[in-house]
Amino acid sequence: MERLKLLLKSFLYQHSIRKKLMFCSILLTLMLATTFYWLSEAFVSRLIVQEKAEYQVNEFKQTANYFKSLFADLDANTNKLVNTTSVQTAVNDPFQQNDFIQIGQRVQRLTSEINDTLLYHDYIDKIMILGKNNLVYLYEYDNGGKYAGTDFTFSHWLNESAAYLYKQQEGVPFYYNPSDQPLFKAKDEQTLALMLHQKIAYYRPILLENETIGTMVVTFNIPEFAKEVFYSSDVDETLQLLTNQHLPIWSNKPFPLDKEQDTSSLQSDDTSYNIIQKNGSKVLVTHFQLSSYPFELMSEFPIASILTSRDGTHSFLFFFGLGSLLFVLVLSFWFAGTLSKPLFELTQGLSAGFAAMNEREPVEPRIVFPNYRVRSKLIAYFVLTTFVPNLLFVLLLTYVHYDNYQNKVIQLTESTIQQVKRNINYSLKNYDRLTQQLIYHPEIQQTMRKSETTTLLPADNMMLELQFGNMKQRKREFLSMELYNQTRERIYTGMYAGTVPISKTDPRVFEKLDHSSGELLLIGTYRNLYMTPVLTFARKISSSSESTLGSQLGYLIVNVEQDMLNNIFRTIRIGDSGYFFLMDANGTILSHDNDELTSHVLTKEDSLATEMMQQTSGSYFKHASNKKYMVFYDTASYFGVKMVGIVPSDELKKKVLTLVWYSAAFFVVFGILIMLIATLISSLISKPLRKLQDLMHEVNEGNFEARMNHKGRDEIASLARHFNNMIKRLNELITENYQSKLREKELLFLEKEAQLHALQQQINPHFLYNTLESIKWMAFRQGANEIVEMTTALGQFFRGSISKKSGLVRMSEELDHLDQYLRIQKIRARNRFIVIWDVSTELQHFLTVKLILQPIVENAIIHGLDTMEADGLLMIKGYIDGTHMHIEILDNGTGMTEEQLQRLRLIEEESRETNQSGIGLINVFQRLHLYFSDRFAWDIDSKLGEGTLVRLHLPLLSEDEG
Repeated sequence: MERLKLLLKSFLYQHSIRKKLMFCSILLTLMLATTFYWLSEAFVSRLIVQEKAEYQVNEFKQTANYFKSLFADLDANTNKLVNTTSVQTAVNDPFQQNDFIQIGQRVQRLTSEINDTLLYHDYIDKIMILGKNNLVYLYEYDNGGKYAGTDFTFSHWLNESAAYLYKQQEGVPFYYNPSDQPLFKAKDEQTLALMLHQKIAYYRPILLENETIGTMVVTFNIPEFAKEVFYSSDVDETLQLLTNQHLPIWSNKPFPLDKEQDTSSLQSDDTSYNIIQKNGSKVLVTHFQLSSYPFELMSEFPIASILTSRDGTHSFLFFFGLGSLLFVLVLSFWFAGTLSKPLFELTQGLSAGFAAMNEREPVEPRIVFPNYRVRSKLIAYFVLTTFVPNLLFVLLLTYVHYDNYQNKVIQLTESTIQQVKRNINYSLKNYDRLTQQLIYHPEIQQTMRKSETTTLLPADNMMLELQFGNMKQRKREFLSMELYNQTRERIYTGMYAGTVPISKTDPRVFEKLDHSSGELLLIGTYRNLYMTPVLTFARKISSSSESTLGSQLGYLIVNVEQDMLNNIFRTIRIGDSGYFFLMDANGTILSHDNDELTSHVLTKEDSLATEMMQQTSGSYFKHASNKKYMVFYDTASYFGVKMVGIVPSDELKKKVLTLVWYSAAFFVVFGILIMLIATLISSLISKPLRKLQDLMHEVNEGNFEARMNHKGRDEIASLARHFNNMIKRLNELITENYQSKLREKELLFLEKEAQLHALQQQINPHFLYNTLESIKWMAFRQGANEIVEMTTALGQFFRGSISKKSGLVRMSEELDHLDQYLRIQKIRARNRFIVIWDVSTELQHFLTVKLILQPIVENAIIHGLDTMEADGLLMIKGYIDGTHMHIEILDNGTGMTEEQLQRLRLIEEESRETNQSGIGLINVFQRLHLYFSDRFAWDIDSKLGEGTLVRLHLPLLSEDEG
C-alpha cells in the first residue's frame, strides 16, 4: 500500500488536478474492462469448450450406436447365411477343381444367397468363403462372385492365418494386423492373406455338427466404412479410428493425431476428453472406447475453431468498449474540470495579482454537489466516471456471453439431432427393407395366393413361423407378425405373449393400407398387456408374379418393441435435464421415458407445435408451466417421424449465473478499490488545503515564520508558492520599516513619517475589506467552502498587514499603485467611467513622493464621477518638460463652483501656517512641500458641470539623487 501511495504521489505532483482525475478514471476503466473481459472470456470459452466436449461424446455415442447397428445387422445376416444349405453344401461337399460346371453352379448358388441376404453397401470390400473342401470363393459387389483358388489348402490356412482369426471374438469386427505376417508357400493362400492385411475384418466359422467346415470373412473398405460410421459437420475436426491398443487405422486428415501425445494427455476417470497443447495451439481431444468392440474413436478439434463463431462478438465488444472509453474520457474531462475550477481560478487570480483578480466580472459557475466536501465529491466523481460506465459494460458483456453460449448450445444440439436422425433413419430403413424382403419372398407370395382359395396347412404355418423367426433373428425388437388375406381374414399370427391384435388396436388399418402405394406405414404406438410401448407397422402385400403383377394379395402387420428406438438417444445428455423423444407425423409422442413431462411441454393444441409439424427442421423457445424451454426438431426420412430435443433454458442461465456471481464479486472488489483510491487521492488534495488554511490562521495570529512545503506543479502547489512569497514579502516590509525607523532620527523625517502615517490612517480601509468580502461571496456562490474559509483568513491577514513604509518611490510604482486602485474603483462603480492613460515612459524611472496621485484621483471619483450614471471619463497624463515632470489629472465630473475653487487654492497658505494633518489634497500638498520645498508647483481648474483638472509640476529626481 505504501509503495502504491508513493507511486501515486510521484505522478500527482507533476500534473494539474484535472489531469490527475482524468488519468485515474481512464486507468481504472481500462483496468476493470480489460481484466473482466479476459476473465469472462476465459470462463465462457471454457464453458463452450466443455459443452463442445460433452456434445462430442454424445456424437461418439451415436456413432457407437450406428456402429453397433451395422454389425448387429451384419452378424444376423451372416449367421443366417452360413447356416443355409447352399453355403454348407458348397464348403463341405467334395468337388473336382477341373470340374468347372460344378464349380460354377456352387459359385452361382453362393452369389444368389449373398445377394438375397446381404444388401449392397459401399463400405463392404470383399466377402471370402473358404471351405473344408479347399473351396475359395471371393465376392465383390462390383464384380460379383468367383472361384478364386486352385492352389489352396484349407488345413494349412487354418493353422497359419486363421489361427489369428480364431483369437478374435466370433461375430465381432477387428483390425487384421498380426505382428508376424504368415508366410504361405501356396500362391492363393498368400494372396488371401494380403487381402486381409491391415483391413477391418469380420469372420464367422461355418459349423456343421460342431465341426468347422469352413470360414466366412468379410473385409471392409476402411475409407468408405469410416465415412459411413463417422459423422462430422465441421471441416476443422480431425477424426481417427484406432484399435484398442491405440494403433491408428484411419484418419480423415493427411496428418493423423500423434498417438503418444494424445493418449498420455487423456488421463481422466470421469470424462472422455481433455485439452492438450499441440503445435503451439490448444486442441480439444475427445476419446471414446467402443464397448464390445476392439476399437476407439478419437477426435481433435482446435479450440480456436470452437470459438471462431465469436469473432463478430469480439469486434462488437471492442467498438463498444472503445465508445465507453470515449464516454468516460469526455465525462471525466467535464466533471474533473468542474471540480477543480474554483482552485484553478483562485490560482490564476493570485498569479495575475490582486487587482487583476478583482477586475474580473463575477461569473456564476456550475457547481456540482455544492454542499459536499472535497472528499465526498471525489468519491462521487469516481463512481460516476468509472463505476457506472463499467457496470453497464459488464452487464452488456454478460448478456453477450449468455447469447453466445446459448447459440453454441443450439448449434451443438442441432448437430446431435442430425446424428440421432441418422441412426433413426438406419433403423427405420431396416424395418422397411426386412418387411419388403418378407412380402416378396416366393414362399410368402405363394402362401398368400393359396390362402384366397384354401385353408393353410400346418406345413404352411411352419414355413411362416420360419420366415418370421428369420426376420426376428435379424431384428430382435420384432415382437409379432400378422398376415391377413385380401378379404381381411387373418391367416397367420406369430404373437408375442403380450401383443394385442391389430383388429383391437386400430380397426381402420386396412382402409389406410388400401389407399397406400405399398410402402411401409407407421400405424401408431400403444402399450401391450404388460404396458410395454409397442410400435405397429403395416404393409400392403402385392403380387410379384408377372401375370398378376401389382395385384393385392393381403396385409402384413408387424409390432416392434419401441424401447429399441429409445435406446438410440437414451445415452445422450443435453445438459443436466434435457432429453430427446420421437413424434409421429400427427404429433403423437412415440417414445420417451417420461411421456407425461413431454406432453406437458408439447401439446397438439400448441400453435408452435403445430408449426413444428409443418416444418422439416428448426428450433424455437417454448413457455410451459412458468418455465422456458428450447425445442429442437428434425424429421426422419421415413414415416414423417420427428426427433425432438428439449432443453430447459434455466440450465443455460444456471451455468452463466456463475459468471454473474463472479462479476458481482469482482465488482465488490473493484468498488473497494475505487473507494481506497478515491480516499487516497482526496486525501492528497484536501490535506494540503487544510494545511494551508491552518497556516493562514497562524499568520493571522502573528506568526510570520509559517511556510507551506508542497512540491508539485498543480494548483495547490501554486497556492503554496504564492502564500510563501506573500509571507516573505511581509517579513521584508516589516524589516525595512523597522530599519528605517532606527536610521531616521531627524525631526523632519519624523514629521514626514507622522504625516504619512496620518495619511495612511485616513485612507478608507473599508474599501479593502469590502473587496475581500466580495471575493469571499463569489467563492461561496461557487460552492467552494474551502475557498470561502481561505478568503476569510486572507482578509484578516490583510487587516493586520497594511504597509507603513514611507519615502520616495519610482514613478512607475506610484502609477502601478494608482492603476490597482482604479481597477478596484471600476469594479465598485460597475464601469460607469473609463480611464485614459497618457504617460510618457521616460518619467517612470524618476523618483517621486509615495501616495500623491491616489488621493487626487480618489477626490476626482468621489466628488466628480460618483454622481454620474455613465460615460464618466478620467484622463491621467504625464510628460517631461526640461527639468520637471508634469502630471495632469482630468475628469468630466460635476466640477466645482468658483467659491469652492478659491478655497482649494488657499491650501498652500493654510498648509504653511499649520502643522496639523489635513485630509485629501491638503495632506498631499504638505508632503510635497516637505520633500521638495519650493521646487514643486500645482494648480486646479474646474467648471461646474464640466469637470476638474489638477496639474502637478515636480522636479526630476533620479535614484542617485534620491
